[in-house]
Amino acid sequence: MLSDSEKLLNMMSGELPYTIDSKGRMSFPQRFRDIIGDRFILTRGADHRLVAYSEEKWNSLMLKISAMKTGREKEILKQIYIKGAISVEADKLGRILVPQALREYAMLMKDVYVVGAMDTAEIWDKATYEAFTQSIGQEELYEALGALEI
Repeated sequence: MLSDSEKLLNMMSGELPYTIDSKGRMSFPQRFRDIIGDRFILTRGADHRLVAYSEEKWNSLMLKISAMKTGREKEILKQIYIKGAISVEADKLGRILVPQALREYAMLMKDVYVVGAMDTAEIWDKATYEAFTQSIGQEELYEALGALEI
């Protein structure tokens, strides 16, 4: 069993700017690959972002979705998360190939951010990411911090 400090070491954070080429190739941060592996699952997420899961985390998520009662939430997760998912693997240079369908969903053209989100990583179009982060007001931030009771 991992200690709390060991768990924290396996959390991803940071906003890293990258570019994606016309063929869909882009570098993926080594420090994130050290946590989720050179081979991981890439799928659609909310707000036109892509989400990268370690294979272990993805398998756990699939079991949870499978165990859900049939209903609207399960169908949405199957339609968005599962059907859009693909396994990707970093090449010798640390690049991954983002499939065309996922690039279109996330509107990835050239400038992107790879963002650490604790136990997952996200890939955002630069403009979409900046608009999303700017849409979060100070009051919302203070409310979120207040929920931590710090």
